[in-house]
Amino acid sequence: MAMISMQDLEDLAEEKSKLFAKFLETQPPLENGEDLLRLWEEIYDEDMQKVVVKTECGPSDDATNLVFPYEKLQAVIKDGGNWKWPRMWQKFDELERRGPAYREGERLNFKMPNKNPNILPMRVLIVGGGPVGMRLAIELSLGGHDVTVFEKRRERKNEAGELETLGFTNRINRPHMWPFVRNDLAKLNGKDFMSRQACYPVFTEPDTSSIGIDELQCLLLKNALLLGVSFRLGVGYDNAKIRTDPTSMRPTWEVECTYDEHAAEKFGMQKGKNKQVFDCLIGCDGPRSTVRDTQSKHFGNIEKRKFQDCVGIVANVRKCTRKRLKELGFEYGQEPGDMNRTKMVFKDFFKQINQKADADIENLIYYKASHHNYTILVPKRQDLIKHGLSGKVYHFAAGREQAANDARGEEKAKLKVYVRRVLQAAGIPVDDQAENGGFVDAPNDVMAFDFAECWNTKKSIVFNLPPPEYDVSTDGPWMGRALVPLLGLCGDALLEPFWPMGLGLKRGWQAIMDTCYAIDNLYNRTLFCERLAKDPNTFSWEDHYEALKEQVASNFEMCNRLKVSEELGKGEYSEKGVVMTQLTKILKDAEKPALEVEIDPWTRYESLAKERGDEWKTLSKDDKWLHPRVKKAIAMKEYYDEVSKGGKHGEIQYEGKKLISINGKVVPGFGKAGTLGSAGTTTPASKSSKPAAKAPFGFMNPADLAKQAKEQQMKLAAAVMSKNGDEERSSADKLERPPSSASVASPSGLAAAAAASAASLASRGATSMAAAMPPRPAQVSSTMSNGSSQAAREAELAHVRNMIACLTQSLEAYKKAEQELLQAGS
Repeated sequence: MAMISMQDLEDLAEEKSKLFAKFLETQPPLENGEDLLRLWEEIYDEDMQKVVVKTECGPSDDATNLVFPYEKLQAVIKDGGNWKWPRMWQKFDELERRGPAYREGERLNFKMPNKNPNILPMRVLIVGGGPVGMRLAIELSLGGHDVTVFEKRRERKNEAGELETLGFTNRINRPHMWPFVRNDLAKLNGKDFMSRQACYPVFTEPDTSSIGIDELQCLLLKNALLLGVSFRLGVGYDNAKIRTDPTSMRPTWEVECTYDEHAAEKFGMQKGKNKQVFDCLIGCDGPRSTVRDTQSKHFGNIEKRKFQDCVGIVANVRKCTRKRLKELGFEYGQEPGDMNRTKMVFKDFFKQINQKADADIENLIYYKASHHNYTILVPKRQDLIKHGLSGKVYHFAAGREQAANDARGEEKAKLKVYVRRVLQAAGIPVDDQAENGGFVDAPNDVMAFDFAECWNTKKSIVFNLPPPEYDVSTDGPWMGRALVPLLGLCGDALLEPFWPMGLGLKRGWQAIMDTCYAIDNLYNRTLFCERLAKDPNTFSWEDHYEALKEQVASNFEMCNRLKVSEELGKGEYSEKGVVMTQLTKILKDAEKPALEVEIDPWTRYESLAKERGDEWKTLSKDDKWLHPRVKKAIAMKEYYDEVSKGGKHGEIQYEGKKLISINGKVVPGFGKAGTLGSAGTTTPASKSSKPAAKAPFGFMNPADLAKQAKEQQMKLAAAVMSKNGDEERSSADKLERPPSSASVASPSGLAAAAAASAASLASRGATSMAAAMPPRPAQVSSTMSNGSSQAAREAELAHVRNMIACLTQSLEAYKKAEQELLQAGS
């Protein structure tokens, strides 16, 4: 096997470190999301994609033992000569993995168990690269799902450098920042990935905290790329049709999409129309959602609501220097504090505006940002007409396009005069002598649109699936309801908020977690057994799907009504709650841990959190019981006490995953005791070394594969000889058809997977599915044709023998690969 020299390794690390430093520094307003994507293409090239690192369960492998891109990158560039980078890598390590992304034995787990070991990875398409779409992609990736984001809005400029088409990160509006969202962004390296100026209004202003949409998107995009999300800029969703597998009846989405020239070249597709297959389809494409429009029959009637006859005017104002602020009459050259005021509460304030500007305003919002100031005015439509404006408005997307195309129009000029007069009357600095009359460049300078028009759907998520073990050849034609792969809406596509209330991110983040909850638990059959007091052995797939649908509908209702728990709403644990009571009792001067939003709805919604809280109060009577968050806080303190270097910046001695090879070239030095050999095989360490942990995605070494194959042969032989046809069918199904991401797309069973390759078999999570399979439920049996018992046994026996042959082939392939690696390393 080829080796990479230390000099070449150092040169590569230096090159990638420089690029990565630029990547981290890239942010609005000087750069945008497209600049980030161009840099990422240079950073995560073929060499970096084919990096192999050492994990707790052997060398990484993209098919069988997946690691995230950041782990490969860190193994090459280390700290890059920057004291902040170890802290950044550590924060990535602290992001909670679940399902197949969780790896037993890793220190980053902080002694916590896998919160959902029954996740089966899905291929998920998210349409829309806004904040909600990208945050959803991140969370799904942390659950081991294969996530793709389609974002069609590519920025285009003419030869003069003027915008012709707006890009996906051209918006500079500033949504309100809620405490739990702020905690979530801090967890995602917000304080390191954003500039000091951009961080200030997000993490320092607790009452009027806000963040620019463009800043938020770039922060999330950095995380998404480093966590393995396939972000496809220049790809538009057109439509999707349901396709069902003729054998298993498992449905998938055949998505019709359009690739522009650059996207087609980058992702190896043809320019123009293409079709791709996914297991789940989620629309995060805004209030005028194409996903919702093309799949409207699944969501029921879409409501269009009118709150009041209000026009929304968004104006982004240029910053003034301190000298200019003094000249404009602002004492000490300081800007006023943030404002979020309504006419009902601040009557004198709005009376003053009316007197000075002759304007009838209902609401006024003013947020300071790093490079501009953001304002929202809500006048009555009649007031605009009174001032010579047409009163014609647009929904937000059209309003932005109008702002871009009519920058010098008469209507825009009148609107600027009106807005400037109102802001000056409100005591907000606007320098009319500055460029563009004191406003930022078009299209984000001033625009008007209908604030009162909001869209609302009846359902958030729909699905109807067959039991995972369903087989037409033995169960007969499907006689149930029409099959639908999981389909959902999230963010403004689901619930368009009334902007002045600032509810977009608050609802959006709950919808993100609700969507993950549904996808994670599609095949977690025993999820509701304990809560419903049902026997796991008799709780059927139909029972599970109905319970999951009911919970999804309940979650949506609570999300819609914003029935979040009191602690989550405040973004911190109560001093008198279980967490802080236990923590202060165990640790002297214990710091309050950050309250982070979680997928489990029983941690987020008021009524469910009360249920869980009552359970915890009962458990806390046992002195030995500790709240999970307390356990984690203690484990994290122990870890940081161990790795702290004691510097003034809180430096730590970070240890990432060891580098084994880069694009097939092995790093010098491997082969010593306790490390991986130069060929990638494990050599014995000390007698006290821990046994290898089980890898995610069902990874098995050759010995484990052989053992499992033998066990399967014995179990299947027993099943074939069984006199009871139903019992025989159930036992075989437990071993044959695990519904993983691959099998959902092409559900031919474990035998076909083994025939394809041993790696493919491993990636399908065979062991995890067996535990999930119940005996054949009566509800399903009633829909199946009886058939001939003898014919079924013969067909099953042929299938079993085929599977045994395929497993044997796979084992031989593993043995051959092992010998080649051993010979290469000798």
